[in-house]
Amino acid sequence: MAPRVALASSPAYGHLYPLMPLAFALQRAGADVHVAVGTPFHGRLDIPTRPGFPDGATIGAVTAEVMSTFPEVRDNFRERWVPSFFGNVISRHAAPMLREQWAAETPDLVIYETMFPAAKVVADEVGARALTFGITQWSPFLGSLPAVARAADGDDPRKPWEVAGASMGFDAAGYIDPFPVGLQTLSESRPETRIPVRTTAWSEPAPETDPSLFAPPAGGRPRVFVTLGTVSFGAVEALRTAVLGAARTDAEVVVACGPEGDPAALGDMPDNVRLHRFVPQAAILPTLDAIVHHGGSGTMLAAVEHGVPQLVVPQGADQFFNAEAIDRAGVGLSGASGLDVDGIAEAVGRLLGDGEHRAAARRLSAEVAGTPSPDDVARELLAGL
Repeated sequence: MAPRVALASSPAYGHLYPLMPLAFALQRAGADVHVAVGTPFHGRLDIPTRPGFPDGATIGAVTAEVMSTFPEVRDNFRERWVPSFFGNVISRHAAPMLREQWAAETPDLVIYETMFPAAKVVADEVGARALTFGITQWSPFLGSLPAVARAADGDDPRKPWEVAGASMGFDAAGYIDPFPVGLQTLSESRPETRIPVRTTAWSEPAPETDPSLFAPPAGGRPRVFVTLGTVSFGAVEALRTAVLGAARTDAEVVVACGPEGDPAALGDMPDNVRLHRFVPQAAILPTLDAIVHHGGSGTMLAAVEHGVPQLVVPQGADQFFNAEAIDRAGVGLSGASGLDVDGIAEAVGRLLGDGEHRAAARRLSAEVAGTPSPDDVARELLAGL
């Protein structure tokens, strides 16, 4: 009988997509694989999906619930948001659904993204081996989230951040880590059970995408991709600034406004700008000369994989840490201090014009290429069951 493997993720592109190359590799290795996730991903992944989050519990609704349940979050977003949002509220919604699924179909192995600790709690209950998959740079703070999820599941009167502060460490059978060491800020504190895996860009196909996006521009013109990810914190003006700045370099500028974004909201654009709602990132990356993005881990790692120099313009969450990492590693530039159109144009011009950042990006890409592939890791994981 094939081993059962469940992958589990919050219902967000940047949380789910990084898991998919390993999910497909486990399937190729002979495992019976499913993904526990919420809408809008059910039935569209070319791999079986199971409900892992209630319909209608949107990110906006969860955000409102966090703010009403834990208003003290406003006093310290940096330390209180993640344990409250992911450790407590997301977990309270997800755990009952996972219990129902895995009681009827108990997995042998659970692999959950770091911000979905309800999966670890329920995996322990059903006796499944649980490993976490890093979708952001490792920090001992992330190791506290399963304890926060357990407290949310019981009668613990402490606030989520109080539980987190008392529970630093690592609580899983292994830590699957797609971040190259050369990009990590706290690499010395990584879990001893770290399992390196090659970062592999993946995105769902877009059926109506212009095929010319997947070939380099004609005439040797450079191409710059601009995106603020699938969750841009409503930063329409930030995206417009980034696009107009990149366009001043006279490169071909391809823009992804996001699956729920509206290209028309950006207004009139120069002739060298191509606006799209969604662009399959994995397909366009090999054609790029530079990328301007928000600093989401998935986009950052995908660009690293392909050796593309990056300008990171962070908008929130862990994106400021990623901007620092890109700048420190020399593979791009940080716009964390805020850049206007002129600043964006100057930074993108540097990435296109000098070879320093490109050479560093290629060196880091070579490090990634030497890391065990998802297929290698899948075979290792299944052999240990």
